[in-house]
Formats: sequence, C-alpha cells, structure tokens
Amino acid sequence: MKRIVLAVLIAAICIVPAFAAGKSPGKVGAYMFLSRTQSPDAESLRALVNEAADAGIQFLMPYARTTEGNAFYDSKIMPQIPRPYDALKVVIEAAHARGMEVHPWFVVTADGYNDFSPILQEHPDWCMVDISGKRVGWIDPSSPEARQHVVSVLKEIAANYDIDGINLDYLRYATPGRYCFCERCTSAFKERFGLDAKAANNAEPGSRDWAKWRLFRYRQTNQFMRELREALREVKPEATMSAYVWGAQTYGKHYNICQDWKTWMEEGHLDWVNPMGYYDIPRENLAAERWNREMSGDLPMHVTLTRYFRRDPEKSLETAKTQIRDAMKLGADGIVLFHVEGFRPMLKDLSPLLHDVAAGKLDRKP
Repeated sequence: MKRIVLAVLIAAICIVPAFAAGKSPGKVGAYMFLSRTQSPDAESLRALVNEAADAGIQFLMPYARTTEGNAFYDSKIMPQIPRPYDALKVVIEAAHARGMEVHPWFVVTADGYNDFSPILQEHPDWCMVDISGKRVGWIDPSSPEARQHVVSVLKEIAANYDIDGINLDYLRYATPGRYCFCERCTSAFKERFGLDAKAANNAEPGSRDWAKWRLFRYRQTNQFMRELREALREVKPEATMSAYVWGAQTYGKHYNICQDWKTWMEEGHLDWVNPMGYYDIPRENLAAERWNREMSGDLPMHVTLTRYFRRDPEKSLETAKTQIRDAMKLGADGIVLFHVEGFRPMLKDLSPLLHDVAAGKLDRKP
C-alpha cells in the first residue's frame, strides 16, 4: 500500500476556473543548493552559473532562507551560512550577465526543521506543537509575530538585491500533518468551530469535523501567503511570486499539510507555480502532471523534477529526458530541475533537450 493509486487521492479536487495569465520566468529553471563542495568560493559559483546557462537553463532559484533558519546572503536578521562571499549577490550578478532571471528560494515555515533555529530558541511560542505537546522547529502560521518575522526577511531580500522574483517553499504545515496543537491554535479553533482540535484531528478523514480542522489551518497558511505577497508588492512591485507545492493530490483526504494553492491562485498571489514531479513510476508521474496542469488553469505551471538512479548514470539520464518530454507533452509551461548541483554531471548531455524546451520546440500544440 506504499504507493496508493493517485486517482484515489485526487477524488476531492474541484474543477477550478481559468486564472488570469501570470508571468513565466522562462521555460527551464533550476534550484541551487549552493553546496560548499561545489561552490567553495565565488569563482566556482560563477562557473556553475555559466554551466547552467550554457546548458539552456533560463532562470535560477538559489537558496536564500534555509530550512534551518539561516541565510545564504548578507542578512541583518538571520544568522548567515559561513561563506567568504555573499552567495546570493554572486548568483544574481553572474546570472544577469548571462540573461538569466533569479528567483531566490525562500523557505517559509520550516525553521530549524528537526532542531530549533536561533529565532525559535528565542521565541518558543512561535513553534508548531505536535499532538503530544512537543514543540518542533517549524513556525506556526497562526502567530502574527512569527509571520511578521518571516515577512521582514522577505522584505530584506527584496529591498537589497536585484531579484526578479521570490519562490516560496514550505508554506505549509509540518509532516505528517499532526500540527499545530499549541494553545493559540486550539483556543482559536475551539472559539471558531466549537470543537476540540485533537478530537477533530483524529476524526475520520473526510468527515465534517476533520474538514473543519483542515479548513482552520488552510486559513492560517492563506493569511501567511497574503502577507508575504503584500510585502513583495510593497518593496519590489515588479518582482513575481511563485511557490513550490506538493501538487493536486494534497487536496485528497489523506493529506494534512494544508497547502491551499488553489486559493493562492484564485486570489492572484502567484504569477507561476511549480508543483512537485517526484515520481519514478511513469503512470504516477503522468497522472500527477495531468491533474496539476488541470488545476493550474491558465497560470504558468513548471513541473519540478529531481534526479533518479544516481548509481546508474545512463538510466538516470534517460529517465530525466523522459520526464522532461512527458511534462511538456502534457502541457507544462516549463520544467525546474531540483537541483542544479544534482543534475550537474548530466548537464552537457541534457543540454540539447533543455535548449529545445527553452526554444518552445516541445510545447504541446493546441
């Protein structure tokens, strides 16, 4: 039962209207982990950017705010990843010199992940709390103060760097979804719905009480999105906003991460979206891409792909090529590689295909 047929998970998805056309950053993008081993100095990072440009990649998404609550840039708000150079600045300058856009990869709620970031050590009341009462290293979206802290980080990046957009990640609840049971959340849920949060969480998936608990948490992440988008418009109105999302299947009753990206699109907060495409079984990959294309409406949708079969380079390369072709055949507006360092060994071999995608040669014909 490890691999549940995706059709079961998609059953709860509603038909969505066509959204106003957003703004695509290009057809081929890539995340950048800015790993110390591959980018120990500014020159090596510039070389990686140039390799990406030569391969046909049109936009980069370098790590800016990490899951540990650290910064890959010159931050006055968060502790910085030790580097002898400002990684974000180097990427922006090198990428723009090659005509590439830069959309910093911005983690929202994960803040220490399995540990606690410095800010959560200072403000433990900002943490998500699991059903047993244990705090975890994730920011609770129901805290106005915590949201304002994250918003201030976004503003810092937008105000001080020549970015083309921001790509949000982890705008959701922690997995496996049994969050958040802090006093703030449980009291607010009780006041709004007259229900006990733990009882609602343990109710039958899909039941009325269970749905109310998920709706309550949708509202928290949606408010977070509104504030982040408003902040970006305030500081850099020309910059676009996008988000990495788990995909259409998360609206099924077995998911509780509460990442309501349908609402984000409907309210006009996203200029483009990049749903997860991490499926190594072809039928699951194809099904997910069809549903994500349908849900995205007219909004530019870029499928995020990762690398498989690292111990078998030939199989890894062929799988990547197949997934790229399948994504474009099913109507994706582009693809995003996760991540450029992981795909680096095969960039030269992928280059002809990536250039074809960038040139629109693989676009699905109407």
